[in-house]
Amino acid sequence: MWDAENETWAEYKKRRSRESGVSGMGQKEREGTGKINKSALREEALKRSGYQCEWHGCTDRTWLEMAHITAIGMGGKNRNISNEMWNVAILCKRHHDIFDGRQQAGSQKELQMLLRGYLKRDAEI
Repeated sequence: MWDAENETWAEYKKRRSRESGVSGMGQKEREGTGKINKSALREEALKRSGYQCEWHGCTDRTWLEMAHITAIGMGGKNRNISNEMWNVAILCKRHHDIFDGRQQAGSQKELQMLLRGYLKRDAEI
């Protein structure tokens, strides 16, 4: 878990990648798997989002992350949708943490904003 008072976000990410041995979205496609390169999927999602957070009302363009709308788990039953464009969203760090339940402070207000935006968009269709 990240403690903002004791380490920077960059230090946290570096520590986590060292502990897990995983470097994140920039991983290369494993040879012979036939799966889409995650970097290519991320780039396509970034283009779709206009290189900004897709959370309703947010225009943040810094620290963008790719979130899975339907969780894929660790090789679970949803693994076959992990590389589908409709199952990913580009979110800023703050909104990705709220979406995944890693941040509680201010999340109720943000979720209400997201719901209002969704309902408004749905009414316009």
